[in-house]
Amino acid sequence: MPSRRTVLAVPLALAGLGGLAACGPNAPGGSSGGSGASDSGTLRFAWWGNTVRDKATRDAISTYHSAHPEVSISDEPTDWSGYWDKLATQVAGGDVPDLIQMDESYLSEYSSRGILLNLKDTDVDTSGFDPSALDAGVVDDGLFALNAGVNAPVLLANPDVFEAAGVDMPDDGSWTWKELVEMSAAITKGTPDGTFGVQQLGAAGDPALSVYLRQLGAEKFTDDGLGFTAEQLQQWMEFALELQSTGAAPGASVAVEETGKSVDQTLFATGKCGLQLAWSNQVVSNDTALGGTVKVLRMPSMTGKAADVKLWYKASMYFAVAARSAQQGAATAFVDWLVNSNEAGKILLAERGVPANLTVRKAIEGDLTDSDLKAVDFIEAIADELGESPVITPPGGSAVNDALGRHMEDVLFGRAKPADASSAALTEAQGQLG
Repeated sequence: MPSRRTVLAVPLALAGLGGLAACGPNAPGGSSGGSGASDSGTLRFAWWGNTVRDKATRDAISTYHSAHPEVSISDEPTDWSGYWDKLATQVAGGDVPDLIQMDESYLSEYSSRGILLNLKDTDVDTSGFDPSALDAGVVDDGLFALNAGVNAPVLLANPDVFEAAGVDMPDDGSWTWKELVEMSAAITKGTPDGTFGVQQLGAAGDPALSVYLRQLGAEKFTDDGLGFTAEQLQQWMEFALELQSTGAAPGASVAVEETGKSVDQTLFATGKCGLQLAWSNQVVSNDTALGGTVKVLRMPSMTGKAADVKLWYKASMYFAVAARSAQQGAATAFVDWLVNSNEAGKILLAERGVPANLTVRKAIEGDLTDSDLKAVDFIEAIADELGESPVITPPGGSAVNDALGRHMEDVLFGRAKPADASSAALTEAQGQLG
């Protein structure tokens, strides 16, 4: 979940750019160059990541430069917790990187402000893409980002923690939320102080919140705005309190601190938590941290049936180009290489998710590590169990996430009851969407 400051900073920073967008390169009379992004002759590539992703991405940059020595690319990696603050500041200051790793929760916001280039107007080849994966980057009929990989919500399990606690691993095809609580509480009780059964899912927010709402017959967003009621949100908050009160998850202070940590610093990655909320591609970095022992599990259901979990395929992240980049041709050519070349695919593998280009996906099969295969196998295993794909997060959606997170923290810290907090959160969230 993004930091509280981040999701407030993005809309504020973007709000002042309406005029800038109107005279951008995609506007009538605009040029393909312009100012507002890098014009140094070197492409700037910004992404959030971890040590595994950073190395793979730098290797890809180096490989591309060897084949295209006239193109220099500088790397600007940041942890997730600081990425969006930094990008919002760059946008506000007219210093946007040429190449931007983008997330679904911000795609509509950034594209609607004219910050991202419409790739339909470029020579980027999308013919090899899975159609649904390609559609994930479409906003209002424009293609503003290319799917960097396919993933789905998961819980990651550390079998060593289960074994130390004397608790059996769950059958993820039939377990329930109630069983999750009971199992996690038993792990906390059966291990030394400071080790817990499960991450506090309430503090973590999505994708657990969306999975829970979908199982209640709701959605976080619909085409008309919010897709859930205060009563449904209250149930989620009460579940989070149950995790806390039973000892299944850490207390509020530790839980909130966890949300801002890099992957290798979390309780899970350091062997002090049995279960961790994640997206399926994140098994790669977590598995590396834990020596290859991580298991990938479906989220629980309310009925004990895998088909009722209502998972979905999501773009793990996207590659986008700044609309006001002075080097759009070079930037789009590099993005085209990243998503369409087998060479890039064999470097990046599945750390960003299963490749959206079907030809690349097949080409890298023999190069996948055991950790990569865990992500790929999970994506294939749930193919017949998927629910409907959620609508894309609308402009203002990141501020909605902020509101939900702050009110959840009030509940966890005992500052508000779930009934009051859910009502207040819903009212605030509705206001953020306008």
